[in-house]
Amino acid sequence: MKKILVILVLLLAVVVVPPLRAQEDYPNKPIQLICPFPPGATVDLSARVVADKMGEILRQPFVIVNKPGGGTSLAAAYVAGSRPDGYTIYVSPPAPLIFPPMFTPDLPVKASDFMAIGRLVSFNFLMLVNKDVPAKTLPELIAYIKKSPGTLSYGGSTFGSLHHLIGELFKMTAQVDLQFIPYAGENPAITALLGNHIQVGIFTTVQQPHVRANAVKAIAAFSAKRDPFVPQVATAVEQGYPDLSIASGGNLFLAPVKTPASIVKRLEEAMEKALQDPAVRQKLEKLELTVDFLNSKNSQLLLESEIQKWTPVVKKVIVVGK
Repeated sequence: MKKILVILVLLLAVVVVPPLRAQEDYPNKPIQLICPFPPGATVDLSARVVADKMGEILRQPFVIVNKPGGGTSLAAAYVAGSRPDGYTIYVSPPAPLIFPPMFTPDLPVKASDFMAIGRLVSFNFLMLVNKDVPAKTLPELIAYIKKSPGTLSYGGSTFGSLHHLIGELFKMTAQVDLQFIPYAGENPAITALLGNHIQVGIFTTVQQPHVRANAVKAIAAFSAKRDPFVPQVATAVEQGYPDLSIASGGNLFLAPVKTPASIVKRLEEAMEKALQDPAVRQKLEKLELTVDFLNSKNSQLLLESEIQKWTPVVKKVIVVGK
């Protein structure tokens, strides 16, 4: 009987101890950080800055892997289907996790497939127009669009992104007819705007150097208050459209939903420490991004609040689009 008990204990040790050791030793190899946007996009750039410092703190490098495609669902599905061991994590704003499943319920990936590690940065959105568009204010732009309904187009990022939803909310609020053109990210969209392939764009403040260079015109900021990076741009609220003040963005690190809490905590602590580094903060501020750390718990609450805030808007968009 004693021999049987000894064998059982040894078997349990084989089953239980390795996972515990794996968590205690974490990380002991490079960590893949999957980005659903092309290199040079806002999400990609901010992730690289923070991940580099986190790699120093954790003594293992982060390998950034860009997987654009499928409106971000390709990258999201890859991470959601990965082993929940902390070696494959995801960087994304809340929007691409929240909105696509609302439009397409049979998508294979959704927000509940992930658990938040933390938020890196936050940012606001701007409405930009091609320099040849004869408008300097939101009311002037609306009047211009109404003169040629259905002939002008807008872009900013992928279908189901916050860029897309802000544009659709603008269309409903202003009662204008604009065609949405999806792009793989902000960089190809700003190129399209500069080339007049689209006339209107919804972009983050990362693109404001183009405003300073007079290559495009900034019509409005979609925030409750003027953005500190572009204080000269009046908000939509100031221009008579208070319903367009609910949009703001942020970049999150996320892990597959069954990742052990101890590993998530290790990553969260490394992120917080990285964001306290003056050099990291300076690099992010040069990208026109606001360092705005949220821990795992509050980032998860942010995801849930975004779902509640935007679900009515998405439902309206779906109804209007039918």
